[in-house]
Order: sequence, then C-alpha cells, then structure tokens
Amino acid sequence: MANIHDCLQRAVDAGDLDKTRAEDAGTQFEQLLARYETTMPRHAAEAAAAADLKEATRQARRSRHHKVVNQLQAQRRLHDLITTSKDPARALINLLEWSEGSGFQGESVQSWANALVRDVNAELNEVLRATGRNMIGNSRDPVRLRKIIQELHLEDSGDPGAKAMAEAVRKVQNRLRRMFNAHGGDIRELADFGVSHSHDVAALRRVGFDEWAEYIMPLLDWSRIRNHGTGKPFAAAGGTPRRADANAFLSQIYEGIVTRGWNDKDPSMTVGGKALYNTRAEHRELHFRDGSAWMDYNARFGTSDPFTAMIGGLHGMARDIAQMRVLGPNPKMGLEYAIQVAKRRAALAKDATLEQKMNKAGGKAQTMLAHFSGSVNNTDHEVAARFLSNTRKVLTSIQLGAATLSAVTDIVTIRMGARASGLNPNNVMMTSLKMLTSSRQREVAAQLGYVADTLAEAGSSAVRFTGDVIAGEFAERVSGFTMRASGLAFWTDMNRNAFRMEFSAYLAQNADRAYDQIDEPLRKAFEARGITMSDWDLLRAPAGLYTARNGAKFLSPQYWRHNQKRLSPSIAEGLSLRLNMLIEEHMEIAIPSASLEGRAFWLGNSTPGTFGGELLRSSLMYKSFPLSFMLGQYRRFLVQPTPWNRLTYAAKMGLGVTLMGGMAIQLKELAKGNDPRPMDEAKFWGGAIMQGGGLGIFGDFFAATESRVGGGIAETLAGPVVSFGGDVAGLVGNPIHRAINGDSFLLGRDVANFVGYNTPVFSSLWYARLAYGRAVADQLRIFLDPEAERLMRQQERRQQRDFGTGSWWHRGQLRPERGPDFSNIVGGER
Repeated sequence: MANIHDCLQRAVDAGDLDKTRAEDAGTQFEQLLARYETTMPRHAAEAAAAADLKEATRQARRSRHHKVVNQLQAQRRLHDLITTSKDPARALINLLEWSEGSGFQGESVQSWANALVRDVNAELNEVLRATGRNMIGNSRDPVRLRKIIQELHLEDSGDPGAKAMAEAVRKVQNRLRRMFNAHGGDIRELADFGVSHSHDVAALRRVGFDEWAEYIMPLLDWSRIRNHGTGKPFAAAGGTPRRADANAFLSQIYEGIVTRGWNDKDPSMTVGGKALYNTRAEHRELHFRDGSAWMDYNARFGTSDPFTAMIGGLHGMARDIAQMRVLGPNPKMGLEYAIQVAKRRAALAKDATLEQKMNKAGGKAQTMLAHFSGSVNNTDHEVAARFLSNTRKVLTSIQLGAATLSAVTDIVTIRMGARASGLNPNNVMMTSLKMLTSSRQREVAAQLGYVADTLAEAGSSAVRFTGDVIAGEFAERVSGFTMRASGLAFWTDMNRNAFRMEFSAYLAQNADRAYDQIDEPLRKAFEARGITMSDWDLLRAPAGLYTARNGAKFLSPQYWRHNQKRLSPSIAEGLSLRLNMLIEEHMEIAIPSASLEGRAFWLGNSTPGTFGGELLRSSLMYKSFPLSFMLGQYRRFLVQPTPWNRLTYAAKMGLGVTLMGGMAIQLKELAKGNDPRPMDEAKFWGGAIMQGGGLGIFGDFFAATESRVGGGIAETLAGPVVSFGGDVAGLVGNPIHRAINGDSFLLGRDVANFVGYNTPVFSSLWYARLAYGRAVADQLRIFLDPEAERLMRQQERRQQRDFGTGSWWHRGQLRPERGPDFSNIVGGER
C-alpha cells in the first residue's frame, strides 16, 4: 500500500492540508502502527492503523461541521438583533443581561441561565430536599448522597431510593447534554458518566506526575476510556492497558490540568482559549471504576465535595448552554461578531458620537461575558487570591449577621415590583407570609417547580460557575452558616418564590382571555420578550394549568412543560424556558441580587490576587445590592409612560424605602442593646434614605465621622478588607504608638477589641451578638484592659451625642437593667 507519509506530504503540497495537521496525523499513524504490530503482521497493522486514523478524522470533521453550522446560525440571529435594534449599543449589553425599557427582544445570557438553573433545581427537588445542605453546610444525608454517587457510576448501592434519585440526576444530565449538543457541542452519551470532577491543581503539582499516575491508574476503568488515536478503548473489560500507553495518556491529562491547558496551546493573536463547545467533552476523558473509586480520588485530589460536584456541575453546564444559545458555540467569537456589526452600523451612519458609544458598549459587554464565564478570575497570583477570598468570606460572617434586619426594605421593592408587573401587591405579601410560615405552602411552590435556592447551594467550588475565586472550606462554611442562621437566606428564598407563585397565578387568571384581551402589563411583558399570540394560546391550554387543593390555579413554566399535550417535548422545553426567563427578569427587579452589569462596571477586567483587583473587590463588598437596586429602579423609573407617572413612581418608591430604612435602623439599634433613635431629626432620615437604598453603612456618616464598623469615609469606600487590615495592623501598631508617646502599652485592649468585633458568627448574628458582646467580649475587655469600663461609658456618651440614644443594656453588664425606651423615638435627651 502507499506510504501514508507520502500521501500526507502530497496533500500538503497541493494545499489540501496544512503542515501542522499533517505532522499530527503522521505521528498518530506511527503510534497506532507500533501498537498494532505487537499483535498482527506489518501489512495488517498498517491497514488497521490507516482505517482507524480515517475514522477518527471523519468524526472530527463531522463535529467541526456541526459547530460551524450552529455558529453561523447564531451570527445570523445576532446580525438581525443588532441591525434592527433602536439602540444597538444597549442591545450589546442586553445580550448578556436584560434591562427593562431597553426595547431588546432577544434572549439574554444571564436570564436564560437563571431560567435553566431554576428548571434543573425543579427537576431535582426530591434529591435536593434529601441531600442538600443543612444549617452548618453539610449534606442532610451524607450516606444517601454517597449511594447516589455510587449509582451514578453504575455501582449498586443496594438502596432503591438512592437508585431512583441517581436516575433523576442522570435524566437531567442527559437533557443538558442534548441541549449542549444542539447548540454546537459534541458530548457522547455515557450511562456511567457519574459526575463532573474538579481537580486540585496545587495537589497534583505537589505530588508530581509519577505519584499521581500510580494512584489513579487502578481507580480507572480502562475499558471505558477511549484512545483518541484509535477511537477504541485502551483495554478490554476488566483489563489493563500497556503501561506505556497508559502513561502517555495520563501524562497528557496531567499536563493539561497542571498547566491549565497551556501544554498543547501556543501563544497567538487569538483572543481567549478553547472554545466553549470543546470544553465539556474533556470532563469525560477519565472514567472511574465505580463510584467508590471516584470518591477516593476526589477525597485526595478533588476541590469539591460530592454534592457540589453533582449539583454544581449541572449548574455550570446550564450556564454554558445559556452562553452557546445566545452567542453561539464560541461565545467570545459570537459577541465579537455582534460588536463588529454594531460598529459597522455606526461607521456607515458617519456618526462619531455613535461610534464612541458602540466602542464603549462593546468593551462593557466583553467584560460582562468575562465575569459571567469566570474567565476574568484567571490569575497568576492564586495564593494571594485565595487568601483574600477567604478573608472576604470570613468578613461576611463577621459583619453581615444582622443584614436580615435591613431586608425589611424588600417589602417596598416587592410591592412596587408586583404592581408594575400587574400583580396585586397585597396578594404577593400574603403569599410571602404563608411561604415563611407554612410548610404546606412551600410544598405547593415545589410542585410548581419553585425550589429554594439555598437547597441547591453548591458551596465553595461552585465559584467555577459563578465567577468568584475559590474560597477555603472553613471560610465558605462559616459564611454560609451565618447567612442561613441569620434567616437572610430563608427570607430571600421565600420572598422570591412567593413572587414567582403569584406571577404564575396572574398568568392563570388571564388564561381564559385571548392575547389582545389580557391585562396590559402582561401583554407588554410578553411583547418585550417575544412571546407571541400563538405562544400564549399554547401556554393557556387547560391541560398545562396546575390546580391547588383550594381550587387556585397556576400557570407555572415547569408544570406546564410536563403536562401540556400539544407540543413535542423539545419545543415545549424552549417555550417553557422563555416564560421562565420572563418571570425571573421581573422577579429580579422586585427582589434584586447582584447585577452582572454593575459588577463589570465596578471591577472591570481586574484580576484577583493583584493589588488593584483586590482593592476593587474589597470596595465592592456589600455594595452589589445597592448597585443592582439603583440600576433596576432607575430603569423602571424611565419606562413610566408620562412625567407624572415617573414623579408618582419615584415618590412612592422613595417614601417607601425611606420608611422601611428607618425601621431597619431602629431594629438594628434594638439588636445592639440601644434604645430606638429619635426620629425628629434630619440626620435620622438622611440615614434612613441611605439604609433604604442598601447603603446603610454610609448612613452612619449623617450623624458621626465613623461608620458602624469603626472606619472613616475613606476606609468605608475602600471596603471591609482594607478596614480589617487596619484592625490587624493596629494590634501591633497601636501599642507601639502608645509606648512611643509615653503611655501604657495596653496590648490587652487591642486584643480584646479585635476579638470582640471580629469573631465570626457571634459578633454579628442579630439575635446572638448582644449577649455575646455583653457576656463575653465586654468581660474580656474588662479583664485585659484596666481602663475598659471608663472607655465603655465614654462610648455610650458619644453614642448619646451622635445618635441621641442611650443603652437599654449597658456595656459591661451581664444582664440588662431595663427594657428599651420606645418613647425616645419622638425625641431623645442630649
């Protein structure tokens, strides 16, 4: 037969094949030939090697064609969206995150991801309720969770319940795999896929290749690992591969992990790394012998616990699918194409101002995509990044335990958001109350597909999917515990699900009306998100409506998808997710969380671990909510139809959040052992305005020169990490400074203050910090600092001077002398 190398060279000479691919093909052929010559004659080995090389090339070509077709379809859709948009600059931003009033009718990456993640959680409700995280961050049933992992790897656990739950997880995995492939990916179906794995790069580097390979080799099932050179397994069932072949394969895997993919990639002018459509297949290279083998490996070389690997991996794929659906198989390329279309439109208009606007919007959109995908957090300073990420998590536990008291302002935004969406605000608030107090109401919500986000909280390793730097287990646990123990997570979950339920009820109330007869707010919402008359006729069919025991009806996207009778499952899936996307967008305005646009605006392309990047991340702490709140409310203000409507909306929102901000201030004062503050002063209402907008820490400056955590305005702007660094430095610096000035050293004072103000959980949890402060922290101060009691009285006098309020439980006392003096509300003594 003809020499394969001669054939390859002729193809290069004819321009049919580039030199690099020819060399790779020749190398593959030689490797296959060497392997086959050990079991067959030379001519047979050459024929087998050539046949396998041809088949591998054919599969690769087919995969590339599928990707190209999907990318071209995405580009055509993006071209139409940008060229027909009234505001192409705003359209670029809306490709990543939808904003009300923009006129953008396309899909947004963030909205689609939120909808799909909620849908995944709904499908796995029973799994989450059985194995989700408890108050301290552990799985509720670690034994059952381990058995589910075993079943996912086709290992018999002997537990029918675990087997059924594993099948539910596998069903969602396959559903997401099909969606990923439909948008240009190429993931083979594997019954024994198990769960995604995240390798600890530092651990692999520490032990080196030889020790890692020796450990992992017996844990793998080589009959299910495909040799890319042959397209066939490395070994027969129960067998082992040749050690040289295994080492060659494992060496590629090891180098890919520890170099983060740079082992087979050269520097170039191309932006970014491997296209998204290529990344998911890599997680399927290693196949463990069974679930127990996977867990053994994960315990030594993994970065995530089993629950995180199982649920966080699904959430991560959902986010990848959202990017591919909106921007194509290569999202960076798709976004760059959209930006170029927008720039061309501006250039042809010969408008320099418009060109500048497009350039700015394009840069912001690229930054938003980097934050969504997490690529902005790739850093060469991993040690510093991890340390400071841990610091931020611990500070959350130290300082946010009373944030639940500030959350009363949600009542205003929920009511205003409900009214703007066409819902009855009183109904939403009543449903919120039922969600907070009734397990039966929460069960109905779950049947509709509305599952509490905290049940699916994937923990520290989920930051691969959410875009933060990975924090250590202790820091993540103490932060998560504080949020759960304070009630803030529960409060937020229940209010969000109440809004979703009432929106579903609102949809059902309109189900007997034609498209042109439904309530105007709902029709405008449909028009803004491209839900048509024919879509509505499909959605409102009786078979898709849920009827509760009391006769109440709901149109829930998840319930409708499973019970509608007129569409194929794949088409119904798309429509249900678009409806879910609409609900999530309206809910986000009513109960805002962190804004992707706000985060990109504040952090830009700064990376963790660098001085500038960490300073910006510190300054952003506790300001994500105010940014999201202000962006959302400003845009809702602009979409009001007339100047009078705008004025009315602003007045109602401003008055509402100010009143609730004032309530939050008083609740916090009571939780600190103080009487309520007098409300007959302008500085109180100045603080209430700031508190109502989520900037309560700045409200302190209306009455004093320091914030509640002891820093001035500069430290507050720089953020808690900088302020905490000052506290740490003060442990050494303050005693030295006093000694230089001839005063007593008083190291005990600084140690006692540091412990009192910076103890995770206890120093901030709203219902525990007062008892901790008086019975533990103050007693430690009295023991270590001879001037402690004098300083406590001095601080109480300053509090009376600055805020007009005394203490109902005095500093240093083991029990209170009296109850709070509520008469102080109408005017305090000076």
